[in-house]
Amino acid sequence: MEQYKFSSENNKMIVEAIVEGYRDYIEHRKDRKAKMKISSAFAWTKGNFIESKIAEECVDYGFRYRKSKAGLTWDYLQFIHGESKILFLVKNATYFNEKCFSQSKLPANRGNKGSHRTYLHELSKINKGVEFSKFQPVVDDGEVTERYEQLSFFVSENQVKEELENFQSSFTEFHILTYTLDEAYQISEVKNYLPNPTDNVAYLVEDLSDFIFGAELTNEDREVVAPEMGEEIMDPAAYDIGILEEDQLAK
Repeated sequence: MEQYKFSSENNKMIVEAIVEGYRDYIEHRKDRKAKMKISSAFAWTKGNFIESKIAEECVDYGFRYRKSKAGLTWDYLQFIHGESKILFLVKNATYFNEKCFSQSKLPANRGNKGSHRTYLHELSKINKGVEFSKFQPVVDDGEVTERYEQLSFFVSENQVKEELENFQSSFTEFHILTYTLDEAYQISEVKNYLPNPTDNVAYLVEDLSDFIFGAELTNEDREVVAPEMGEEIMDPAAYDIGILEEDQLAK
């Protein structure tokens, strides 16, 4: 399992960028709240700020990034390490289901079954050569989880099959990094997973939470990011189901 861990230098860079990106998001929320009569829609931009900050920092560490689509309207960034051909993306742990990574997890009062993230399962096929037998099994707490492939694309399967195969063969590993917000709306955990295309389970590679520094929030910070009483803001990223790619790579 050690061979699949990122370097300490890269871990530190990524975690610091997640924390700083989240702080940028909070400052933006405070500015919009002060200047606008209504600004709740900006709650959906957290992922953009975090990914943008990683993109700013990662190029000095041998990474490049590319913009992709997850669903019809939701854009996200893929991060690629040139030498090792490792690809990773970042997810909010609130909606990430490690027992069935291709299916988003919804908040408790909405049930556990969310949309089927076809693009995550297709990306996971990059890991077909990974020896998952070396990883700790995911403990089943009694919850019955569906594990399957969903092959419904926005364009026909025949059109994208060859392109997907070429894309998957261009990389050696695909990782999903998740960040967790605690009850105080502070980043409390960052974890690195390798998704297995065979059983649809994301296996933990490393807990990066020890690299978290300066994540504490003030009461003013918490006030601007906390949902209103009785209101639960649902991040549209939880519904990112598509597999549309852009070929433009950041240089």
